[in-house]
Amino acid sequence: MDQIMSVQVHEIKPEDFKTSVQVSACYLEVDGHLLLLQCSSAKEEAGKWGVPGGKAETNELPEDTAKRELFEETGIQVEHSDLESMGRLYFRKTEVDYVYHLFRVSLSKRPEIRLSSEHPTYCWAKFEELASLPLMAGSNEALHKYQGAISKKRITASVNVYLILQNKGKVLLLLRQNTGYLDNYWGLPSGHVEAGESATKGMIREAREEIGITISPDNLQTAHVMHRKTNRLNIDIFFKCTEWKGKIENQEPEKCVGVRFFAYDFLPTNIVDYIGFSLNESERGEFYSEWGFV
Repeated sequence: MDQIMSVQVHEIKPEDFKTSVQVSACYLEVDGHLLLLQCSSAKEEAGKWGVPGGKAETNELPEDTAKRELFEETGIQVEHSDLESMGRLYFRKTEVDYVYHLFRVSLSKRPEIRLSSEHPTYCWAKFEELASLPLMAGSNEALHKYQGAISKKRITASVNVYLILQNKGKVLLLLRQNTGYLDNYWGLPSGHVEAGESATKGMIREAREEIGITISPDNLQTAHVMHRKTNRLNIDIFFKCTEWKGKIENQEPEKCVGVRFFAYDFLPTNIVDYIGFSLNESERGEFYSEWGFV
C-alpha cells in the first residue's frame, strides 16, 4: 500500500487526535447484501470499492451527511428515521485525522440506483464476498466494527415526537415539501429524539426549530402513543399543547411550504395517514395504538 494511503483505525479516540474532518458512511443492506460503489479513475483510490459516504459540510450533523451523501451518490432518498447509528471510528491518515460515523439502512427491496460521476459502477455483495474485493483503506476495520455493532444490537425502536398544537379547537399542521418523503402531505411539527435526549426535550427543541415557539415542559401533555412498524420499529409520542410563547413562523421553508390551523372535522385529505389516525384516536381519548403490523 502506498504511504499516502496508509491508515490507522482506532475505536477509542487517541489522546493526540486532532479532528479536522467528519465523515459519514451509509451501510445499505437488502436481503443480506451490502451496496458497494467503485471509485472512479479520478479518485485517489481508483478502482477500489466502498460504501456510500463522504465529508460533512459546515455545521452538518452526521446523520444529515449520511442522508445527503447517499442521495448524491446513488439517488436513494431515506428519512432520518431510516438511519441507524452503528457508532464511530477514528481514522488517522498521514495528512489528516477524521471521525468516521457508521450508519445502517435496511430496506426490503433493492432501490433504483442513479450513480454520480464519482462512481462508474456498483455491486451488491454478501458479507462473505467482501474479502475477495479490493476495498478502500480502512474498510475492513470499519466492516468489523459494523458487524460487531449489529451482533450486539437488541431490538430497538426509533423514538419520534409529534406536537398537537391546539388553538380554539383547531390543530396546527405543516405541509411537507422537498424532503423526499411524503412531500405535499400535511403533518405535525415533529422529529426524531436525539441520543441522550428525553422525549420532552426533543419535542421542545423541534417546536423551536420548526415553528419558532418556546414551550414549557409543564404545558406538554402526552395525548397518544403509537407503536409503528415501517422498515424498522418506531415509538411515536404525540404531545398536546395549548400554551406557548412566541409567534408561530415557518423556520424551515426549504422543507415546509404551509403552516395552518385546521378544525378536526375538516382535516385535509392529504394528511399523513398514521398522523391523521393518531389525531382521531387522541380526540377519542384512546391513549395507545399500533400501525403497520400484519
